[in-house]
Amino acid sequence: MVLNSLSFAAFFLVFLAVLLFLPKKLRKYWLLLGNFAFYLTWERLGPVLLLFSALMVWICGLALEKTGRKRFYLILPVVWNVLLLAVFRYSGLLGPLFRRAGAPGLLRFRDLAVPLGLSFYTLRCISYITEVFRGTLPAVRDPLDVIIYVSFFPQLISGPIERPGKFFRELAAFEQMPLRDFDRIRRGSLLFVWGLFQKIILAERLSAVTAFVFPRFETFGFCEILAASAAYTLQIYCDFAGYSDMSRGIAAMAGFRTVRNFRQPYLAAGIKSFWRRWHISLTSWLTDHIYIPLGGNRKGLVRKYLNIIIVFLVSGLWHGSTLNFIFWAMLHAAFQIAADLWDRTGKKLPDFIRRLITLAEVNFAWIFFNAGGLNRGVRIIRQMFSRFSVPFGTAGSGLSAGNWVVLLCGLAVLLAVDILHEKGISVQERAGSLPLPLRWLLLLGFFWSVIMLGIYGVGYDTSGFIYARF
Repeated sequence: MVLNSLSFAAFFLVFLAVLLFLPKKLRKYWLLLGNFAFYLTWERLGPVLLLFSALMVWICGLALEKTGRKRFYLILPVVWNVLLLAVFRYSGLLGPLFRRAGAPGLLRFRDLAVPLGLSFYTLRCISYITEVFRGTLPAVRDPLDVIIYVSFFPQLISGPIERPGKFFRELAAFEQMPLRDFDRIRRGSLLFVWGLFQKIILAERLSAVTAFVFPRFETFGFCEILAASAAYTLQIYCDFAGYSDMSRGIAAMAGFRTVRNFRQPYLAAGIKSFWRRWHISLTSWLTDHIYIPLGGNRKGLVRKYLNIIIVFLVSGLWHGSTLNFIFWAMLHAAFQIAADLWDRTGKKLPDFIRRLITLAEVNFAWIFFNAGGLNRGVRIIRQMFSRFSVPFGTAGSGLSAGNWVVLLCGLAVLLAVDILHEKGISVQERAGSLPLPLRWLLLLGFFWSVIMLGIYGVGYDTSGFIYARF
């Protein structure tokens, strides 16, 4: 039941309709029921693991306060969540190693399917227990609050990774606030439809181009592979940012203000700025839980660069078990270090040039991220530079001419909105300043256009989101 499916639309409409008329004291229980009803449409094992992890961090959080923050109650849930993620993520690698070592049959597991959302809810569990240990968050007394935080269905499958303190404040407000605020529902709906626009108008059409070129890259040359890599660069942004906006819109309609996960990343003038704008919640998590505890930039230049490498290595391992993810991460570590060394020279490049360099770096690294293996990524690069080619026409790109028109017009809209946001102009606030009838007319018109153009051409498809695999 993906967020862009009709089944999810039916689920959420029922969930919201009941929520709006529930007594305040029942809201939390309805939310908890909604979280697990949503997850059970995906998994059977996943909810059990989630519940166990949530209860473990809740119990250990209380034990931390009672024992004066004894480290054992921090280490136990952290190790459990890391092992849980490692076993599922790396079972395809660990299984053969254990079999060669003559391990007992129980340990000779084969490649296991990663439960959806595991990569995100394990990080939320670690965030909670870490903040309780540091004393920045009091241990939560009600286990249902912790379970709701870990299982919150708008963010369950692909994040963002909400900070626990902020979420618990939102949960407390949710239990008391008037939910029948139809202007808030309209704003949440507009944000949801904007995310849907990015997913089904842009990402789905861009995926048709990447799916046409990369599986048969040996038959293409420089221009086609460069165009396909640019398409993937835009696709992963529209797909993931689209999910994040849909998630934020759903949460807003239900009464929660959630973290923004993207802030015009492809307008960044520098690779450091890019990572402050892309998957912001993961970048913040890695900074808080790995970079700063390792010493950050406080222990000299060499140690700072080593910490950067470690952080990106962890990011690569989190994304996947194949070497192409490690190489993608190490490329970004190298870009970060090179940018820092350049900054130390005191020389400045125009922002326009810095944006072009950043885009080139990010686009090059995405090729390996999407390759499916390091060796295949190297072969794609080698093929790209082996021969020059004339750019393919619309018939040889996976999209018809009409779909190209829709795609290019949609990308122009996305670029215009990102530029306005970069200048500090909120399109949503501007729309909210219109008279009430016009606000709703704008929302319904936009929604209708997105649905019709989503159906047109490539056909409406409830395909999953890229980051649901991580």
